[in-house]
Amino acid sequence: MLTISVRTVRKQLALFFMTVFFSQFSLAADSSLSTLERGLNELIFSLSRSVVTVESSRRVSIPSFRGTADEALQRLVSSGIICDTAGYILAAAPMVVGQEKIMVNLNNQLYPARLVGVDYYSDLALLQIRPGIGQPVTFSDDYACAGQMIISLGNAYGLNTSPSMGFCAGLREDGNVQTTVPVSSGSIGGGIFDLSGNLLGVIVGQVGQDNQSALAVPSYKIPPVVEYLKKYGDHQAGFIGIATAEIEIYPPIEIRENTSLIDSRTGRRIINGGTVITSVMPMSPADRAGLRRGDLLISYNNRAVGSPLVLADEVRQSQPGTKVVMEILRQNTLYNVQVEIGQKSIANYVPAVSTVRNRPQMDYTADSLAGVLNSLKEEIRQMEDRLKQFK
Repeated sequence: MLTISVRTVRKQLALFFMTVFFSQFSLAADSSLSTLERGLNELIFSLSRSVVTVESSRRVSIPSFRGTADEALQRLVSSGIICDTAGYILAAAPMVVGQEKIMVNLNNQLYPARLVGVDYYSDLALLQIRPGIGQPVTFSDDYACAGQMIISLGNAYGLNTSPSMGFCAGLREDGNVQTTVPVSSGSIGGGIFDLSGNLLGVIVGQVGQDNQSALAVPSYKIPPVVEYLKKYGDHQAGFIGIATAEIEIYPPIEIRENTSLIDSRTGRRIINGGTVITSVMPMSPADRAGLRRGDLLISYNNRAVGSPLVLADEVRQSQPGTKVVMEILRQNTLYNVQVEIGQKSIANYVPAVSTVRNRPQMDYTADSLAGVLNSLKEEIRQMEDRLKQFK
């Protein structure tokens, strides 16, 4: 039976890293690695009681070779975080929205789940299962974690609560945490934790080549989201239907302000950057307002939008149905365009391979730590060898 506390684990991990990086005397490598292994094992075991596998499914029609439609079962496997003792679980919205059946797997036990609500701003969803299952996470109230070593836990290719280690790269302009932790589709909805066992964020996406960096909603933002969804259900967000890219204009251009779709102004303006529209979704609010590909967006409701992330954040915070004024530069002329905000939707995640009806359910490996710990041990050995070269 594993009984070491998270506080003890934290001390063990801190002692190990101080030994590796700061000691001038070489201790036995195997002893240090054994300390690391015990500490990580205990920490991950403790955290694994707060991480679940979320299995959702729906029936879809597929064309047969004879031209008729047949029925298949599309099954998505992702992760979730237990957030309280009342059975509420945080999940990634794209993995559960539009699904007919949602099950939560904890310790190879399946529990039916109810979709309580979706936060369209953060792409988080709130599920509920039977109360008293698992161990709720402890939310970190830190606003920044740049440079901090972290552990990610989530389902990875069928391995429940599969751990990965990495670093927190910091907060992005859209308010999400970016990490160096690799992400698979199954680990979306899982958590990133500090070495004290506190939840730093819930993974909602990935960036970079081959999805090498996880994006997470920071934990300090999550409790208000949970309370809203419990009380009111879905939390809507704004949408206009454009894709943009950041652009810098050098040397800056000088524009005469004399034409507007809303009002007329005179004077001159220096333009040195903004966000350029790279595509407009047909029949979207932006399309109906007359925005075009190639338009340079200067401001959104009189607030400068210097990057696509800032613009996306401004749009999501806008209430659907309200009207905003977007200042654009088109063919060296400034215009003010009025756009009515639409309602953001969340597309259901499309897996590479669908699960056909009546396919046997995948068995989960009970313990996936051994292989990961061996890999970490080898990385530490290599790190020690490199450090010895500098002594």
